[in-house]
Amino acid sequence: MTTREKTSALLAEFKTRFETIYGERLKGVFLYGSYARGQGGPESDVDILIVLDDWEHYAGEIDRTGAVASELSLAYGVSISQVFVRERDWLHEDTPFLVNAREDAIAG
Repeated sequence: MTTREKTSALLAEFKTRFETIYGERLKGVFLYGSYARGQGGPESDVDILIVLDDWEHYAGEIDRTGAVASELSLAYGVSISQVFVRERDWLHEDTPFLVNAREDAIAG
C-alpha cells in the first residue's frame, strides 16, 4: 500500500469512527499539513482537522476521541495530531492557521 493509499484509508476510517461518536454534530474531517501536500515523511505526523457544530470544552473533545486516535495511530503506524474547529470558525474566520489548513485540506 502506498503512503497516499494508507493516508486515505486512515482518513476514511477516522471519519467513520467520528461519525459514530458525533453523528450530526460532525461537519467535516480534513487531512491537512505535510501529508495533504504530499510531503509527509517518516517523522511527520498525520494532521487531521475535525469540524464540529460547536462544543463547550475543547479538552472534553480530546478526551472523548483520544482512544480512537491512539488506536488508529497504532493500527497505521503513524502519529496522529487532531485539531477541533467550530463550524462557524472554519467557514468564516481567517486566522493564519485556518487559511493554511483550508489551502491544504483534503476532505475525508
